[in-house]
Amino acid sequence: MVTTGEYRAEPEAMRSAVGNVGGIIAHGINAVSDLEKLVVQPASFATFGSAVAAAGSALHSSQVTAVRNLLQLLQQINGLVKSSADAYQAADQAVAGGYGGHDGNAASPAPATSSIWGTPHAGELATLAINDSAGAHGEPGSVGNVLRYLGDANLGRLGDHPITDTRFQGVSDFNDWLAGDAGNQARVGLIEVYAGTARTFGDVPGGVHSGDVVVVEPLLAAGSSPVIGVAGDAGALYNHGLVDPGLQGLAKVSVYRPAAVV
Repeated sequence: MVTTGEYRAEPEAMRSAVGNVGGIIAHGINAVSDLEKLVVQPASFATFGSAVAAAGSALHSSQVTAVRNLLQLLQQINGLVKSSADAYQAADQAVAGGYGGHDGNAASPAPATSSIWGTPHAGELATLAINDSAGAHGEPGSVGNVLRYLGDANLGRLGDHPITDTRFQGVSDFNDWLAGDAGNQARVGLIEVYAGTARTFGDVPGGVHSGDVVVVEPLLAAGSSPVIGVAGDAGALYNHGLVDPGLQGLAKVSVYRPAAVV
């Protein structure tokens, strides 16, 4: 924003935009996949001749290529916006550190906007998931475990209005319910901080924090099932045991942070 010669950027808003565009890209990837399947067999053009069949194939190919190019452009722009947000915040912290006499390498205080989430709820949620995982083999598709952790951490309104996993048809259904309504997020005491595509948790703007509830839905790995878990340290996911996030290629990743104010 430019006012009276002053430039101001909002990294959190920029990262939010990155997440939103990432969600659009995820839908676009699915659209390309569907478009590729819409192939009209050459035999269907028998009445009109091979020339029409060839033109139809060329048109289909050009449509797929155009959509792919658009998705690649969006991904590039998204990456640049994320880099800009990170660079702006780093520069802002460095300037603030210089005026304040602090070491630029010292940990910077969290921005004021982050006070609505995180501690102490995030630490408590992570501890509950980790303790429950001791000696267990992991249940990456269990929504019920995650709801139990949220309830035990006294997040949202689950104490007064509990929710069971029987109302959901798996991880994807729960994620759709959660992402589609801010009221549903408030009910379980979470705030969506990212929804988009990623190959690793490092692609998530701002990173995945301990206590985050993370959903991974593989886009390209055939036969891979969605995964849900609570993040611990170093991006480890827990759900009645340590679980593999399944990031073996491009995936739709949703990150929800425990809210301190709901």
